[in-house]
Amino acid sequence: MPKRKTKTNWSVANLIIEKFSKQTIDPKQHFRFGKMECTELATVRSTRHARYNINYHFVWIPKTRARILQSQIAEAIKNEIIQVCKRFSWIPLAMEVMPEHIHFFMSAPPKWAPSKLMQLIKGNVSRKIRKTFPILTKFRKDDLWADSYYVGTAGHISQEQVIRYIAEQNKDQSLKPFQYSIFEKAQKTLSDF
Repeated sequence: MPKRKTKTNWSVANLIIEKFSKQTIDPKQHFRFGKMECTELATVRSTRHARYNINYHFVWIPKTRARILQSQIAEAIKNEIIQVCKRFSWIPLAMEVMPEHIHFFMSAPPKWAPSKLMQLIKGNVSRKIRKTFPILTKFRKDDLWADSYYVGTAGHISQEQVIRYIAEQNKDQSLKPFQYSIFEKAQKTLSDF
């Protein structure tokens, strides 16, 4: 089957890999959460009108899944994502920039739709990184990221705990909402996957 034609300049992609790669990274390696990140994951935050625990796990790739996110480029991407989060008062929880994809775990208030979060992150990071590393504009003239992305949500409680909490409301009025521990043995944390 012939390869589909893309606007990707593969010779430049290979040049980027040669120039910036310092070590071999296993692309199947993903971040693992420690106790601190799990505690942050469980934090209930507040805005003027809401208390929330909304955490998003985003995964996105460069166009054509080229392995161009190497060493200095990866570090610059991490720094820019953190700057975008600071600018909008979002909380970064964990991040891993692999050669051909990015995992980013963050918390944001309920007023932010996941699609808007991703639009702002990908847009701001792309502009800054392409300005910092002009070779990336030779790799792809108009765009750096693929249009699609993955997003999943996570809080500090499981579905079973929500059901249990709601069911227990009629039995025990002294329970506070979501007071269950995130470290119960029956409940899996992200590090279990």
